[in-house]
Amino acid sequence: MNDASVKEVATAWVAPQREQWRWWIAMVSVVVLGFGLRAAYYHGGYGHPDETITTEVVGHLRKSGDWDTNWAKATNLSVNLRYDQYNFSSHFLATYGFYRFVKVVPGTLAWRSEDAGFWVYRFFSVVLATLTVWQALRLAERVGGRGTAVGAGLLVAVSVQLVQDAHYSRPEAFVTMVTLAVVGWCWPREKLSLLGVACGAFGVGLLVACKVSMLVLVWVPLVPWLAGRRHATVRARAVALALVPLGLIGGFFVGAPGAIANPAAFVNGVEFLMNQYGGQHPPHSHLDGRTVADMLAAYYVVTLGWPVLACAGLGVGVLAWRRRWGELVVLAGPVMLFAGYFATRGVFFERNLSHVLPLFLILAAMGAVVGAGVVGGWLRRRFIAVATLSAVLLLGPSLLLTLPLLRTEFSGEGSNLHMAFEADLKAKHPGAAWKEVSLLNDGPLAELSEHFKATLAPVLLRITDFNDEWNAYNLTLFAARFEAVLVADYPGTFARVPVCTLHTYHSPHDRYFLVTGLKLR
Repeated sequence: MNDASVKEVATAWVAPQREQWRWWIAMVSVVVLGFGLRAAYYHGGYGHPDETITTEVVGHLRKSGDWDTNWAKATNLSVNLRYDQYNFSSHFLATYGFYRFVKVVPGTLAWRSEDAGFWVYRFFSVVLATLTVWQALRLAERVGGRGTAVGAGLLVAVSVQLVQDAHYSRPEAFVTMVTLAVVGWCWPREKLSLLGVACGAFGVGLLVACKVSMLVLVWVPLVPWLAGRRHATVRARAVALALVPLGLIGGFFVGAPGAIANPAAFVNGVEFLMNQYGGQHPPHSHLDGRTVADMLAAYYVVTLGWPVLACAGLGVGVLAWRRRWGELVVLAGPVMLFAGYFATRGVFFERNLSHVLPLFLILAAMGAVVGAGVVGGWLRRRFIAVATLSAVLLLGPSLLLTLPLLRTEFSGEGSNLHMAFEADLKAKHPGAAWKEVSLLNDGPLAELSEHFKATLAPVLLRITDFNDEWNAYNLTLFAARFEAVLVADYPGTFARVPVCTLHTYHSPHDRYFLVTGLKLR
């Protein structure tokens, strides 16, 4: 073999290896970015009212070892939560399992002992949410190649909703990770995968053991059966069908073993959730009780931006045009079903759609890559400029919210600034009584009326607004009934975002009025 031949062989071997290394570096970089955004300030002093539930139920598991996640057994829970129910069960058991794993890792004693293991529980969400970034990369690579994978990974990594979820010891990160795992297992293939059907059904069972609304995904394990049935034997098709109910039952049993022995308690928890989402839940509902489709749409227009929404629509169109029906079903199907269901409820919590958001962003990445390719062709292959502009348009809306959420709210800086602002304001009005309210009903107005019937002393009143209809309506009543002057306005970090948990848990809009009495009628 001459030198030229050796060089050709070496080049033929090195070039693919170099390309593979570049791809792995790109993937690792995106996952590291996702981890950095999720781990940043996770040890901060911010809070979520539901994190106590995880702490107490997992604490019960650690003390008792009975694997029963019934909230009624968590003796330190508040009375309004300590009753028979199994909501979030598989999340609690997974968190308990993670804590047991951490126990065997050397050097973690101080960390896992701090605050009864709370920081381990919260870090578990960080780990799961980071894994979701990797899952999105791999699923997007299947559907659209490496360019789509990088785009989807970046969109998932910087999503304000997914970063927010990762900072709480709540089930959203767990449910999102398992949902993507189910989609991966149930990916349509020409060859029927019995293992994929079994794992997919088992995963759906785990999800139902966490949130009963995940029954909406009960059809997903049938996708690989439908996709591969033509080339499968009659026996394989029959076995696959049998594996679906077996996997569902097995997953539910593993995720909520106590509920098998106490089904009445499980049903009790389901009824509680149905009542919660069937009625009104200020400020996350409309004042007139109508469905929340417009609230859902408004939230995603602001947090994702119109370019992402348009690209997702294009991604759906591309899959349909190419007749890739199986992939379209497993990616767009869950998104449409959950968005459609929760749009018809009377309560909007964005977290109810967290688990399908990565699927939506994969579709958006595919649409963006196709669109950028077309536009790049029109612009005489100026792909770098097109890619840069696309990145700004697609990632910008999320980053404009994710970075302040981390830097200002999760870091504690926002709370410190707010307290300093209020201290200065109180110092300017030393003779006024201080009062804090949120006008989600007119009860605070009645209390304020009673105050001025008893005394003429002025009140420095803080009204906390969540960009919601309830405060907006009652603010008009306040203005009509009281002599008041707006002395300060603190719009918060997310002033342009419609009502959502960014306001209720972190940074609402506070208005400060000096109220001097009732208006004469």
